[in-house]
Amino acid sequence: MTEPVNDLPSRELADLRLRAEQFARDEDDQSLLDLVGELRADEQWWAHLWGPAAAIAARRLGSPEAVGLLEESIAAGFSQPELFEGELEKLFGVDATWPELQRRIQANVPLPLVELTEWPEPGPTLPVELYRISPEREAALLERLPEASGSAWETATRLLAWVHDSWAHANDHVEDPDALDVLERVDAGARFACVEYSIVLSQALNAVRIPSRRVDLRQLNHHVGVGRGHVVSEAWIDDLDRWVLLDGQNGSHWTDADGNPLGVRELQRLAAAGSAVPAFVGAGAVESLTEQQAAGWFTYFASATTTGYTWAEGSFAPVFQAMRAIRTPRLLRDGDLAYPRLSAITTGLGGTGTTSTVRFSHSHPYGTGIRLRIGTEVVDTEEWTLDLTPGVHELAVTIVTPYGETAARRFSYLVREVSRTSGP
Repeated sequence: MTEPVNDLPSRELADLRLRAEQFARDEDDQSLLDLVGELRADEQWWAHLWGPAAAIAARRLGSPEAVGLLEESIAAGFSQPELFEGELEKLFGVDATWPELQRRIQANVPLPLVELTEWPEPGPTLPVELYRISPEREAALLERLPEASGSAWETATRLLAWVHDSWAHANDHVEDPDALDVLERVDAGARFACVEYSIVLSQALNAVRIPSRRVDLRQLNHHVGVGRGHVVSEAWIDDLDRWVLLDGQNGSHWTDADGNPLGVRELQRLAAAGSAVPAFVGAGAVESLTEQQAAGWFTYFASATTTGYTWAEGSFAPVFQAMRAIRTPRLLRDGDLAYPRLSAITTGLGGTGTTSTVRFSHSHPYGTGIRLRIGTEVVDTEEWTLDLTPGVHELAVTIVTPYGETAARRFSYLVREVSRTSGP
């Protein structure tokens, strides 16, 4: 889209500029000098273009006015000798005063009036695909779920415990990955395995507007043997500002030594490094697994597939247990690309010749808007006009979600005092 031009000169000024440009291009020096009186009225271009061009024309004609015209331009703020492709240096460089003129030209480059110093940016990301029930069945699923309340993390762990307690594990399976179908069959007495726990938990989390995906975990040598895989859920938790693994079958999540919930990528790194087995903590009243029990489940982080992505840093066997192909729409080298920070905010710029605006956007699947905090002021808006009062300005930028706000991202800028001097 072409932006409108709001600072066009008057027709009279535009015609004057065209004449002057033609004289300068043709090196019609006397004709250009004859226009100096009129060109001085062009406040926007005199110091930066017409004054130096007239100085060049005067020097080529041997006029004693040459230095005066250049001095006048420098005093008015001239700072771009590169516009004249070496002509100033060639014609004035032999003068004893040239080094001092150069110093003054360089000193004319002002610091910007407004300078952005920090802004939110999303970094390298790939699209997020969620594991959701079909839209027409989501309302019916919601009716079966515990009521969402509290933070995203409280809601997620409540659902984790609820799914775990919904049936006792068995190795039956459903053909259609639909949480309502699983629950209805459980009502009829059926019992299912890790796949079905993850179907129900992932789709339930999305139904209450917590972004969630289904994850296939695999042991080493997954291409042969049996029992090489385990299926879990993962969710983006706004109040933790991270992806967290949630194991519906075990009703548990992994934590580090400080009690922080862990995600798939963190667990993969710990497993690859041969680190001690993290704690596998039960949700709500679910009993936590012993260290020995957790150690068995910790073997399932050799490779993984989440909704939309599979990754492998080295070679990868595309067959699971010699019986079926591993299917994925995208095979990556860097698994981190599959885990965008959903609190990330993109910063755009806009405005006019006299005002500058910033526009913030996000990719949170359940985000409802942008919130800005400026000191004690709270404003829900995606676009903000910069306050040009001299000083340092800061905004805290967040995404509004059904569970409050995401972690704040900082936007800051500096506004300088307008210089009262016309030259160095």
